[in-house]
Amino acid sequence: MFENRHAEWIERQAKNRSGESLRRLREGHSHNEKLFAEQIWWPVIGSFECLLAEHEVRNYRDGSYFLDFGYVRPPYKLDWEIDDFSSHAKNINRRNFDYEKERQNQLMLDGWQIYRFSLDAIKERPRHCQQFVLQVLGKLYGGASSQPNDIPLTSQQRDIMRMAAIVRRAITPSEICRTMNVHPQTARKRLSELVQAGLLEPASGDIRVRAYKLGPKAAQRY
Repeated sequence: MFENRHAEWIERQAKNRSGESLRRLREGHSHNEKLFAEQIWWPVIGSFECLLAEHEVRNYRDGSYFLDFGYVRPPYKLDWEIDDFSSHAKNINRRNFDYEKERQNQLMLDGWQIYRFSLDAIKERPRHCQQFVLQVLGKLYGGASSQPNDIPLTSQQRDIMRMAAIVRRAITPSEICRTMNVHPQTARKRLSELVQAGLLEPASGDIRVRAYKLGPKAAQRY
C-alpha cells in the first residue's frame, strides 16, 4: 500500500515541476526522507494530502530554499526537516553553518513553522516521532478546545477525536491501538462511546464496524 501511494504522490508532484525543482524532487527525496514518510507520516496520517516533498520556497534574494517536506494546510505552513548527524557533521563549515541559520530565520519570517527530526530518532524511536507529529497537528488543527455541544470527554476520547480531525479520513481501531498504545478492547470501547455520543459514526462494515469518521455533532467543531 505505502509503496504504491508514495510512488503516485511523487509522480503527481513531478508532473508540475521542471528544472531544479524537478531535479531536487528526483534526487533530494532519497532514503532518509522516504524513511520519514514510511515510518512516521504514513502510519499515523495515512495519506499525503497537503504534504509536498522537496518543496520549493522562493527567498528574498530571488533564489529558492528547498524543504524536506512542506505541509501547506491553511492557515499554517509547516516545514518537516530530516537531519542526519553523520552528513551534517561531515559537510558543515562556517559558510554552510551561516547559510542554515539565515535559511531558518527567513523561513520563520515568512510564516513557516519548522520541526526537525534526527535520522537516529526516526530509526530508533519511531513511535515517539509519530506522537510528536500528532501533537503538532492536533494543536494546530485539532478543533475547538471546548467540548462540542457540552459533551464531557475523557482524555482518551479527546485524543481519538483529535486524531480523527487531524487525518481527515476514517480511522480504524488498529490505528487507535498503535498510536495511543491501548488494548484493542479499550480502543473499540472508546470508539463505541463516541458513536453513542454522536461524535463519531461508522464509516465501513455492516455487522462489525471496521472504521469510524466524524459524526454530525463533531463535523462543525473539528
